[in-house]
Amino acid sequence: MHDSFKIGGGIVLGVICLGLLASCNSCRQEFKRIKSNSTGIERTVTLFDANGKIIKVWNIDSTYQSPGTGINFIDKNEKFVAINGTFIIEEK
Repeated sequence: MHDSFKIGGGIVLGVICLGLLASCNSCRQEFKRIKSNSTGIERTVTLFDANGKIIKVWNIDSTYQSPGTGINFIDKNEKFVAINGTFIIEEK
């Protein structure tokens, strides 16, 4: 009987710990990073000109890299895209 209480208590404690970890901002960011690196997250990349007008918009679900001041990614047509300038990356 006491063993079942220990197992049940351990499960409850584990669920509470996972809940606390999930509510931690840095933990959520880490979970998001892992998901992004493994399966990708749908994002919109918008490139702007010097006057703030939209030049081009990409909808991607691949990961992206940010070397220096630009970004690289593979678009939906499996083409490599490298941009530099003023851009916004929004998660959908």
